[in-house]
Amino acid sequence: MKIRVYFCKEPEAEILAERGKISRQALNTIYDLIWEAEFKNIITPGKIWLKFKEDLKPFGVPLREKRSHERISAGDIIQMGTEFYMVMQTGAREIKLD
Repeated sequence: MKIRVYFCKEPEAEILAERGKISRQALNTIYDLIWEAEFKNIITPGKIWLKFKEDLKPFGVPLREKRSHERISAGDIIQMGTEFYMVMQTGAREIKLD
């Protein structure tokens, strides 16, 4: 399963989380792809969130060194296969992509 983590460039990303959906154009415009990896075993978005919350360099080298913030925060997105999860203050919840 391919896992991707997107960091939001905008500080108001938590407003997007309230809607429960985001457009593909917004994903490509206001989010930067920071990290990508493929896992053979099952992993949950909660485990990804914890790893990014606790470590400065989780899972090795990031795709981009320049980013808007160092650690995962509310409004960032975790993509697992075809499912997308918006990071909240504690954990992540599934969102729809338009």
